[in-house]
Amino acid sequence: MSRRIFVNPGEIYFGSGDVHVETLLGSCVAITFWHPVRRLGGLCHFLLPSRLHTPGKAMTRDGRYGEEAVQHLLDEVKLHGTRIEDYAVKVFGGGRVFDTEPQKASIGETNALFAISRLQQLRIPVAVQDITGYGYRYLRFDLGSGDVWIRRGRGIAMDKKMSARELTESARK
Repeated sequence: MSRRIFVNPGEIYFGSGDVHVETLLGSCVAITFWHPVRRLGGLCHFLLPSRLHTPGKAMTRDGRYGEEAVQHLLDEVKLHGTRIEDYAVKVFGGGRVFDTEPQKASIGETNALFAISRLQQLRIPVAVQDITGYGYRYLRFDLGSGDVWIRRGRGIAMDKKMSARELTESARK
C-alpha cells in the first residue's frame, strides 16, 4: 500500500518509493520533478512568484515563493547526485478561483506565467502543463511511476465562502 503525503501551500516534498504526493491548487502552482530511472522526484507548491527583498536583511528560503521553491527542487536534484536533464518536469495550477475581475490577469495566471518563464530561463523543458483556467485542481503525483492525476473543481462564487477544510474535503470527493 502506498504512503500518502499531503503538501500544503509553501511546502516542498522530495523523495522516492511507493509514495503518492497530493496537494490542492487554486491560484497556486505546483511543479513536479521526476527521475524515471531512479524513480525519485519532488513537488513544490508555491503561492506567489517572488517576494520583496529588504536590503541587508538575511532571509531563509521560503517555499511560498516560486523563485525559492524552484531553487529548492534544483538543490534536491544535486543533493541526490542526479542531473536536471534526466527529469520529467510538469507544471499545474494557476487557476482563477475567485472571479472578481475577469478582465485582469489573476494571481493564478501570474503564478503560471512565472513558472513557465522561470523553467524556460533555466532551459528546463516542460513535459506537461495544465495551467490557468477557472477553478481548483486536486493533484496526485505517484513517485513510483511519475504519473500525475488531476481532478478539477469549479471556482467559488463570491456569495458563498468556503473554509480551506471544506474546499479540501470537496476536492477529495
